Amino acid sequence: MKKDTLTLRRWLAARARQGGVWPRIAVLAGSASTLLLFVQAWAIATVAQHMVIDEAPFTSLAVPLLVLPFAFIGRGALAWLKTEAGTHGALLVRQSIRHELFQRIGELGPLWARRQHSATLGNRVWDQVDALHGYYADYRPQVMLCVTIPVLILLAVFPLNWAAGLILLITAPFIPLNMAMVGIGAKQRQQAQFREMTRMSRHFLDTLRGLPTLKLFGVSRAQADVVHEVSENFRTRTMRVLRLAFLSSTLLEFFSSLSIALLAIYIGFVYLGHFDFGTWGRELDLFAGLFILVLAPDFYQPLRDLGSHYHAKTEAEAAAEDLMPLLESSAVNGSNGSDWPVPECLGLTLENVICRYPGQQVLALDGVSIDIRPGDTLAVIGPSGAGKTTLLNLLMGFLSPEAGTLMTHDGTRIDALAPEAWQHAIGWVGQHPAILSGTLADNLRLAAPDADDKAVWQALEDADLAEWANALPQGLATPLGAGGQPVSGGQARRIALARVFLRQAPLILLDEPTASLDRDSEAHIMRALARLKPGRTVVMLTHRLDLLQLADRVLVLDRGRVRAVDTLDALRTRHDLFDATRFVEDSHA
Repeated sequence: MKKDTLTLRRWLAARARQGGVWPRIAVLAGSASTLLLFVQAWAIATVAQHMVIDEAPFTSLAVPLLVLPFAFIGRGALAWLKTEAGTHGALLVRQSIRHELFQRIGELGPLWARRQHSATLGNRVWDQVDALHGYYADYRPQVMLCVTIPVLILLAVFPLNWAAGLILLITAPFIPLNMAMVGIGAKQRQQAQFREMTRMSRHFLDTLRGLPTLKLFGVSRAQADVVHEVSENFRTRTMRVLRLAFLSSTLLEFFSSLSIALLAIYIGFVYLGHFDFGTWGRELDLFAGLFILVLAPDFYQPLRDLGSHYHAKTEAEAAAEDLMPLLESSAVNGSNGSDWPVPECLGLTLENVICRYPGQQVLALDGVSIDIRPGDTLAVIGPSGAGKTTLLNLLMGFLSPEAGTLMTHDGTRIDALAPEAWQHAIGWVGQHPAILSGTLADNLRLAAPDADDKAVWQALEDADLAEWANALPQGLATPLGAGGQPVSGGQARRIALARVFLRQAPLILLDEPTASLDRDSEAHIMRALARLKPGRTVVMLTHRLDLLQLADRVLVLDRGRVRAVDTLDALRTRHDLFDATRFVEDSHA
């Protein structure tokens, strides 16, 4: 466990570099504030010494009285700068980690993401990354200030009174010891809180998704009681963490107040003549005693602040324990072949490919061998669980074969290419195309960020969508997605096709491109596909007879194995299969 904790701390420390110069500015601002504290203490002690002991004229107090407000204002400004610098540094770190998380999730692909609960992923990307804020904004800069500020104050106190400096030096460790005692259980409680938060998020999201079903079966009120119980469990764990934080703050205040009181008692006894040690052989005047007492609270203040931010450290370590394995794990594919040029024509060869999903015993693809020539259109059919989606995931680079080889028509092994290089050669249309919050142009330029308006309009024309786009209130600048222009299922499918036209990829993968569409929308898709085919290699999953007639060959899969690869007309005569033609015609009906 100790080794794991050290690993987490090293990981957190390494990420601090992403904060740029802001953490250093925070430490410099805190240290400069201590130097102004010396000016402030000198002004207060000088005024008291001149007025009470020396009975000096008021004119002699002009300099300290003028300096004092500037010292107060300067310390306030530096405190603001310290807070702002820490916040900016923490923001940069969080943005960097969040960017890495999104990039890593993209590398792992949709297969991995689908195995994760969406609430768990959201908790990692948002809540757990945000949990790092206090660590980088407050705790780490405060660790440095806990060294610099006490050292500066001791350097100022020891020449005036070594006994007072010794009291400060001896009593200071009580605060870190208290933090260590509190920190023993803080991390475990924070981890339990994170787990409960994830559980609550998952439960609440599942309840929202299933609300229509719950209402129809009349169990929504009973489910509300379950949601209440889950939220109460989270509240209880949160209160445990807060109780520990408040207990820590109370103990820190107690020890620092006790230490300051001890120092004040010593100085008081020196003034009464009961103690005569610690003064370096000279009398302790009012100026020196008051100067030391003004500095004493700020000697303990960095340690108290560190204690109040200590829960941020335990919170960050608990978050890092979940984030670190995801960010530090190796990529699914190597980075060789990142400069692979996308060819104009692309064929594929699969030789005895075997695929298995993680944690599964049954093979998803079992010895699949097929040759897809450049420019061919291959339709893939088969019953549910036959391996059709697995084949698409393999071709998209989201799933690596357990055995066998997958290569291009010219012999380039796809597993030797970087995933992003291979995916640049692919155009993709799924059953549920993603429509992001943004304009129509933004949604289309996902496929080709540098495309001009002319190319975008041509893609819309090819996808049979130009008439609809022209009728939009703002044309290409019309917002889509949440709060924007509503998009039907057929329109979303044609937007996805327009992206494929815009991308100009040599390999097109289609997953049921006309599924769940009305006759009119299906006709639009069919016309667009007819324009898309020439010069491209197309692999499509379908149960529609009309789409099968567009294919040069049909691949029949069953339980992960190839049952047949032939033309549609040839398959009609193969009654030994499950009559592929009838299967497609029935599903169409």
